Amino acid sequence: MGCAESTEREGSAQNNRPKYRTCTDTFWLAIYILFWLFLIVIAIFSFVYGNPLRIINGYDSFGNTCGVKHNERFQGFPLSGMNTIDKPELFYFDVRELKKSLKVCVKSCPDKTLANANELLSYYTQSGSHLCKYDYSMDQLSKPSIANDGKIFNSLGPCPSFPIYESSSVLHRCVPKGTGSQVKDLYNMLNNWDVAQQFLGDIYSTWHIIAMVCGLALLISIALVTMMHWLSRIVSWLICVLVIVASIALTVTLWYAYYKSGESTQNSLLEEVVRNKQAVLTLAVLATITMIILVIIIYFIKSKLSGMTALFEEAGECMMNLPGLLIAPLLAFIVLVVFLSFWVVVVICLATASFPGQSPIAIFDNTASLQQPPQLKQNDTHNVSDRVEYADVGALRSMFWIYVVGLIWTVEFIFACQQFALAAAVAFWYFGKPTTTPTVYAIGKLIKYHLGTVAKGSFVITIFKIPRLILTYLYAKLKKGEDKGSECATCCLKCCICGFWLLEKFIRFLNHNAYTVVAIESINFCPAAGIAWNAMATNALQVATINSIGDFILFLGKVIVASLCGLTGIIMLKDRPGLNFYMAPVILIIIFSFFIAHIILSLLR
Repeated sequence: MGCAESTEREGSAQNNRPKYRTCTDTFWLAIYILFWLFLIVIAIFSFVYGNPLRIINGYDSFGNTCGVKHNERFQGFPLSGMNTIDKPELFYFDVRELKKSLKVCVKSCPDKTLANANELLSYYTQSGSHLCKYDYSMDQLSKPSIANDGKIFNSLGPCPSFPIYESSSVLHRCVPKGTGSQVKDLYNMLNNWDVAQQFLGDIYSTWHIIAMVCGLALLISIALVTMMHWLSRIVSWLICVLVIVASIALTVTLWYAYYKSGESTQNSLLEEVVRNKQAVLTLAVLATITMIILVIIIYFIKSKLSGMTALFEEAGECMMNLPGLLIAPLLAFIVLVVFLSFWVVVVICLATASFPGQSPIAIFDNTASLQQPPQLKQNDTHNVSDRVEYADVGALRSMFWIYVVGLIWTVEFIFACQQFALAAAVAFWYFGKPTTTPTVYAIGKLIKYHLGTVAKGSFVITIFKIPRLILTYLYAKLKKGEDKGSECATCCLKCCICGFWLLEKFIRFLNHNAYTVVAIESINFCPAAGIAWNAMATNALQVATINSIGDFILFLGKVIVASLCGLTGIIMLKDRPGLNFYMAPVILIIIFSFFIAHIILSLLR
């Protein structure tokens, strides 16, 4: 790949830019590549140790994940490596002793209370659900000699202790119906799961719906771009009306969902249901406040909306002359979807990263076995119960924060690449560059010469975004202590958050103009940012007026896309069976839809 190319142009002798186009900010490209190599190494380890289905479906005492066709076989554990595709539910032999109880995967949870061996055998005959150990013959239950044998029916098996309570499936676990102490203990165990695992489990279960709604976001965004071209005279008013209608619809739906969540009492002991209700309430309040603010702003700027007609007409003319401009947003959309899918999968694997270890519960009162480390013993199956428990890989889970940084930097990198390609394509077209496909030409120059520049520009954005997110988190924590004399600290945090937000917006706008300079002049990022700053400072008033109103209209377009997709997500997921915290995928849908709209609508900037 060459790093030099002639950039001579007629009438450009007065320019101080280099005669040949050269690679810019190569050091930052090398840093970005090394960072991604580190992310790939983390991803490989997460794929090795992580298994989302192990958390979502549960696993039995022999290391088998329920509802899975292929399970890993462990030496010394003859009941491991089983096909449990027809056994999606996890059943505990004794819900009164959860930590000690053996657990197996079953076809279905018992739909009635079983009090003795005959009833257990009859239930197996009728339903086909095998509630004993996998290698135990259910025909033996018909023998009168074992009807009350405590060595057969106990928490360690081979069959469960009586009574076996009528149960329902909660998070693929058989939970007895009622409100007894044993039921509360089982719910407490479910509530002690890592919150991130619970959220990511619901996201993993609904990934196909998330992908489908993201595709809908792409179509709505393209429709808005088309509408802005063909209806440029009334598009500002049309967008304002649409955003009001969409925000009202989303707000009403959220409040209705909150009302319905208050009526549901079936799983009231499960904290996910409580979190779901709180999340719906929070989103409903935020949607209401946002709707009111947008209506007020639209009311006060209505007299300036007609002035946007010329701006959108000019953007439409540019798109007519450059139909290939849509290539850059579509490519950015594809890359963004691939990256976000990869990121979600890796984060889910990181959250569920664990390794198999042997249970420290002794059957024959061998206390020496209690002191052994939690790792598999390949040749000893006599002194310790042949059970597998999974221990968390704490060091690997801590890599989640590296992936948070990777998410911010990579998303900003994708946005920056798109901005550079669009800015360069328009610049090449405007200055009459001898090419019939300015967009393809600009993408080629970006990949060949200027990836280091966009890596540096996106890193600058990341530097300002991460502290703002940290301060926002601290602010949320301090809000709980406002009655304890923390008002001063809260006020300082608010000021810092606003300051970083303003800096981030300013740097983002400066970067956008700097990429145009880099495309034309082929210089490094910092000198290009200086030229862009001088140009903006010279025309500060005009730039501020045009960009503030225009960016607000485009922001309203993004709100339309996010609101409609969020509304669709709520309708599709609210009553979906087996999904408790449905707001987790809904929130992800809203965020992803906003990103997609940001990519597509940037055509009009």
